[in-house]
Amino acid sequence: MNTPNKKIRSGIYKKGEIDLPTIIESIKLNPNIKEAGSIFSFNGIVRETTKDGEPVSGLTIDAYDELANKTISRICKDIKQIEGIIDIKIIHLKGDFNISDDLVFVVVASAHREEGFKALRTAVERYKSEIEVWKREELIDGSSEWTH
Repeated sequence: MNTPNKKIRSGIYKKGEIDLPTIIESIKLNPNIKEAGSIFSFNGIVRETTKDGEPVSGLTIDAYDELANKTISRICKDIKQIEGIIDIKIIHLKGDFNISDDLVFVVVASAHREEGFKALRTAVERYKSEIEVWKREELIDGSSEWTH
């Protein structure tokens, strides 16, 4: 999985296709990384309950790849406009997932921590509300439901 010296593009990937160390190494390939003083990461994982507290056995993520990749690209482009942001990668995985499996990675390189923290939070909030991804939570009782 770890592919050194490979530039990674933000977007939708299949589960197991990419990992956090690979994304961080890709960020470090940015020619402007010498201006960075920090790299922040967010790793979203599968929790054991729905928002309503119902027990979950796993979930399936699907995406409209073409549209989701365009949206992710737009979010990254917007965040790169923030002063002090050197680079950002947003990777959302799709497939079948178990409890505690990785779902999403957001990695931000910034000149200073203040703008890095802000950019990371903004990226997470935006991908949660904007990208074309759906999940089907598999409940312990055998039922399931697709949600956006």
